[in-house]
Amino acid sequence: MKWKELFAPHILTRGYNYFCDNEVESFEVSPNLIRAKVLGTDEYKVDISLRNDEIVDMYCSCPYADEGHYCKHMAAVLYEYESDEQDKTVGDAKDRILFGNMDTPKKYQKKREAVKKLLSGVDRDVLASYLLDILLNDEKLLVRFYSIVNEEGLQGDIKYYQRQIDIITDKHLGRDGFIDYYEADDFILDLEEFLDEDVIRMMERADYQSAFELLNYIFITLGSVEMDDSDGGTSILADRIYRFWIEILAKVKASEKKKIFEWFKMQLKASNIDYLEEYIEQIIMEEFKEKGFRQDKLTFIEEMIDKYDRKESDWSRSYGVGKWALRYLEIVSEDVNSEQERLTFYQKYWKNSSVRKYYIDLCMEKNDYEKAIRVLDESILLDKDYRGLVADYSKKKKEIYLLQGNKEAYLNELWKLVLEHEVGDLDFYKELKKQYPKEEWLIQREEIFKRLPKNIGIERFYNEEKLYDRLLKCVIESGGFYLLQEYESVLKKDYPEQLLRKYELEINKMAIHTNTRKHYKNLVLLLQHMQKLKGGSKEVQEIVKQWRIQYKTRPAMLDELSKL
Repeated sequence: MKWKELFAPHILTRGYNYFCDNEVESFEVSPNLIRAKVLGTDEYKVDISLRNDEIVDMYCSCPYADEGHYCKHMAAVLYEYESDEQDKTVGDAKDRILFGNMDTPKKYQKKREAVKKLLSGVDRDVLASYLLDILLNDEKLLVRFYSIVNEEGLQGDIKYYQRQIDIITDKHLGRDGFIDYYEADDFILDLEEFLDEDVIRMMERADYQSAFELLNYIFITLGSVEMDDSDGGTSILADRIYRFWIEILAKVKASEKKKIFEWFKMQLKASNIDYLEEYIEQIIMEEFKEKGFRQDKLTFIEEMIDKYDRKESDWSRSYGVGKWALRYLEIVSEDVNSEQERLTFYQKYWKNSSVRKYYIDLCMEKNDYEKAIRVLDESILLDKDYRGLVADYSKKKKEIYLLQGNKEAYLNELWKLVLEHEVGDLDFYKELKKQYPKEEWLIQREEIFKRLPKNIGIERFYNEEKLYDRLLKCVIESGGFYLLQEYESVLKKDYPEQLLRKYELEINKMAIHTNTRKHYKNLVLLLQHMQKLKGGSKEVQEIVKQWRIQYKTRPAMLDELSKL
């Protein structure tokens, strides 16, 4: 099967990397279909249709393929198919060993031996001349080669690596200073190469300072560049850097560890690395467990609280102060003699909702429910303008009343949740339903239906109560296919004719405007679905007959209808 020419070279490279990383799952092959799932940020479904071992159509659920392109996920599945077919072949040809895939350690070792054998027969002058040309034309390889042959590598002078990282970044940046979706994977892979080739070598030489500096430069570059990272490569690379940091901290001396701690603090104060700050926050809090760092941590956290307390935005100020306040409390709570320190801190930042939530949880742990209720009532007043917080306080009150066995207060709070704080939440609705006998509930539910806002999605409650006549009315009156397809399974037995009328109405709306072939394929899929409903085949025949007359000047549409 010839398939590689269907893909752009960079798409092939990305697909091959997915294949090598074992991201292809649920791989199935039949005579006319290859089907698999490929893991990325999401799980993408890939279908490849075959005829006489040749590709006739390919589908992937990723955004890139949705635009009509052949994507890396398709390529990954085809590499998996090719590898599977090769594994069925007895023996490997010499050239296939030398130039073939390296998807398993066994195959890699075979290829390594083949390359060694090739090199063993080459004159040393030829090798030296070839290597010279390569190193003169590739500064990155020159730096790496120097590090390999020099026992000290480039210890203490990281600028050569930084220069290469800058060159790589500029290569992938577009004119608008942005790395788009199609460049993001290659950019991440180019940065990962420094980890695999250079950082590991530095670690093996115990050159932890250089390894740390190189990791930091990659991390800062990763956090500061603007990029469409829909496939999640940024997080994968940041996770690897984080693990290297942990390894370095376990091996360096106390004085070096202090310098590392200072570097992490400086980065958070500068705030130049966007959401990747969380990695540094985590390492500051979870590492540096030695007693000497306790006061340093507390002083630093107070500085961060002060920094956020000066923010103009209410949301930024509340979020930042709350986040760092909790970290302060986590540290001081480890000391049994810090009660007064904690009380002073509570008083200072009592207006912050996160601090009060922390205090409420402590009261709960001590079974001091009355104090928890008092703080919750106070919090409902303090945060009355924030519906999400008020809902959280109400849930906590409900939980406490249930623990106390205060049925009346519990029921009252549950009603507030259903009708005020968590309007439309089906779980609280079901919880309330369990509190009433069947006959009484019929009365109570009508009261709820009467008081629920119209835009709350009442169809979910009708479905829960099996009020299918009311549910059908919601479906018919809704726009589009969403509610129709959501509740078709429970309505189709009793109301097939009404559902078909709704389908016909919506599908005719879709057909009015001239569109792409993909749009027409979707119309055909909907018609095929309609045929499964009772009386649907006859209805579809009438629609198709009408469309062939009405849209006779649309060849693509007529072609798709012919496949029905």
